[in-house]
Amino acid sequence: MYLYILVSIILTLLFAYSCNTAIRKHAGLFYALAVLIVVFEVVYYQTGLRDTAPEWITEYIVNPFKRGALPTAMFMVVMYLGALDGKKPFVSKLLGIRGELSIIACILTLGHNIIYGKKQFVNLFTNPSEMKPHSLIAAIISIIMIAVMLPLMVTSFKAVRKRMSFAAWKNLQRWAYLFFGLIYAHVMVLFLPKFSEKYLDIIAYTFIFGIYAILRVAKAINTSKNTSGLLKSAGKA
Repeated sequence: MYLYILVSIILTLLFAYSCNTAIRKHAGLFYALAVLIVVFEVVYYQTGLRDTAPEWITEYIVNPFKRGALPTAMFMVVMYLGALDGKKPFVSKLLGIRGELSIIACILTLGHNIIYGKKQFVNLFTNPSEMKPHSLIAAIISIIMIAVMLPLMVTSFKAVRKRMSFAAWKNLQRWAYLFFGLIYAHVMVLFLPKFSEKYLDIIAYTFIFGIYAILRVAKAINTSKNTSGLLKSAGKA
């Protein structure tokens, strides 16, 4: 699955860069497309279409959405944009659609939740004692993630954001750090019990999330130093 996430990151970057202007001008169309993809996923698995479709369609087209690789890659890009230097041309260009990308990622994530939740969430609320420990923990984490994700998604819409004070919006959006951390926890809970076959996935995800943590902390420290320097300069003046 590590190939899913690596390829998904590349596809997300290509999509965000090449469709940048279109996403800015017609975000609603891309949200609608994301909803249609979710509907297709559900129909694909609920109607038995999966059993009659060629294997390559499932493996290379549907699975990256179903398994959550593509929406996770979008969240990774969104979070990394906040940790990188916004003055860099490439970063600056993508920062302009950061909110739109996060909304698309949230919508696609709901498809992943619906498909797996049909079994796991039902078991969680009706028969948790019969679930394997890692499945039980993963399902609980998923519920928490959805509870955190939905307010983040709703307040990412420009119409909603305009009705909020900047301080309130900023404070709520800080929950994105918790959400991102829960993605890693969710993946590790599922992969660690299968370490012998999932070790490359574990390495890939740990590397991606680890580098992000380093970059984000470094940026926070630099921002703090710059702010402190400005305050000292103002005091001397």
